Amino acid sequence: MEETIYNKGNTYRAIAESKAIEYRNSVLELKDYDKYSHILPDCNAANGFNFLPSEREYILSELIKRKEQGKGVDMDRTTKNMLSSQAMCFNLFAPLNKDKRYATAFYNQLLGNVRFALEDIQYEYTPCKEIFRDQTKLGGVDCDAMLTYITKENEDALITIETKYVELDFSNCSFDRPKKNKKTKEYIKDYECPSDTAVSHDFSNCRYHFKKHYRYWEQTKESGLFKMDEIYQIPCPFRNDLWQLWTNMSLAYAVAKERRIKNFKFAVICPKENNKLSRNGEVFSEFRNLLNDPDKFMVIYLEDIKAAFKAIGNTGWSEEFIKRYCW
Repeated sequence: MEETIYNKGNTYRAIAESKAIEYRNSVLELKDYDKYSHILPDCNAANGFNFLPSEREYILSELIKRKEQGKGVDMDRTTKNMLSSQAMCFNLFAPLNKDKRYATAFYNQLLGNVRFALEDIQYEYTPCKEIFRDQTKLGGVDCDAMLTYITKENEDALITIETKYVELDFSNCSFDRPKKNKKTKEYIKDYECPSDTAVSHDFSNCRYHFKKHYRYWEQTKESGLFKMDEIYQIPCPFRNDLWQLWTNMSLAYAVAKERRIKNFKFAVICPKENNKLSRNGEVFSEFRNLLNDPDKFMVIYLEDIKAAFKAIGNTGWSEEFIKRYCW
């Protein structure tokens, strides 16, 4: 196989790049590319070539429809980049919207205790501004997908989902970075938020709280999800890898509360082989250790999705998804 700028070595990123080249050659039959083999030409991207062949037009239409609703979708990256997590998200969840019976069986196999998929999956779900008060034109916490469903006990439930494919890490705290000299524009060694900062009981020393007036900590405390007595005693655990997990878990609670739903979870979908993302699973273990109810947080690996498809019987598009993302 021809080597490009990224598929050298044995990192997960390199393996995924090689997989993309193989798929591009054998399935898409697009054998002409430069050193960026994971980027599709404009003409092919516009026609939905980054999406599963049998559902290409439908997935592209779902993406366009979501784009028209506002922030959350990067059209260029999602239609062109074969390693895009957002593209993977649409390739998985958009086809499930077309067949509620199949979707319900799949979700029940994957999540357990699902009687009926209540409504369409919401891609790139953006909450109302009052949830965290952090929503701007381009910024603010959201989730890649949100599913509402009915449990076998006939209760409403929801799950917020974050999808990751080749990323090396989760999003970090925006204050966990060196300060910038306003005159020279150079970074200096001191961090905006010192690494030994322990969050005070009133959160007055967290810059998200006193500087931005965001409601991350308010929702966290109110939720009862986290072991706050322990968190108050240690340097802020959410400054690095756990930041995105923390805010998305709090988002699941806040949206469930807004909708008066008691049964809620937050899940990450990712490849198990991408060890860099989770530090060989340590990120997930550290996060669970901060939760009063660890079962509220799920890690769903791509191999779990493959197994769920196999258990309920593959369709044409699910086989395409497996060929594209699972190995």
